Amino acid sequence: MNISKEKILFAILAGGQSKRFGGGYKTFSKISGTTIMNQILKRLSNFSNDIIINANNYDEFQKLQQTIVRDSFEGFLGPLAGIHASILWIINNHSDKEWLFTVPSDTPFLPDNLLDKFLSAYSSGTKILIARSNNRHHPVVAMWHVSLFKSLEKELKLNNSKIMLWVKKHKYKFVDFDVDQEKNFFNINTQEDLSNAKKINI
Repeated sequence: MNISKEKILFAILAGGQSKRFGGGYKTFSKISGTTIMNQILKRLSNFSNDIIINANNYDEFQKLQQTIVRDSFEGFLGPLAGIHASILWIINNHSDKEWLFTVPSDTPFLPDNLLDKFLSAYSSGTKILIARSNNRHHPVVAMWHVSLFKSLEKELKLNNSKIMLWVKKHKYKFVDFDVDQEKNFFNINTQEDLSNAKKINI
């Protein structure tokens, strides 16, 4: 059984504090004259118009004119909290959606075949799909079935915020990309990363 594209909602996870970047919001840094966030939005718009942003500072992100979803849990608990908040938003506002597709807010070069690779990798019963390239997995570039919500909420209440520890409790699958696509998953954590990103030719 295949996944229908219409059953997927995309979320850009921008709920962190960019501590390693030196403060501010790294997703608003520019590469080739365009912010990282706008580059990600442009790439995702090739797949869907159903895109939300998980962020905890509404004032900073409202100018993007996208739906902003805050974490339900206090204390900046990381990507799992963003996944939880985004699935909750789907349940409350978009009950026709069955899957959440997350990407980080610091990965501007996402591959053009991102969604097609995920859809073709799906097998029946799988609840989580995670991107992998050159034997490195990218746990925030992933698809999550909305039925995981209660399990995820329980995990967060136990103060467990490690993605893969929770993932391994469910039926999951890696989605393998070509070795030469490793650069498509380059993520920007530091000012040095930003400088290096400007040298990448996609």
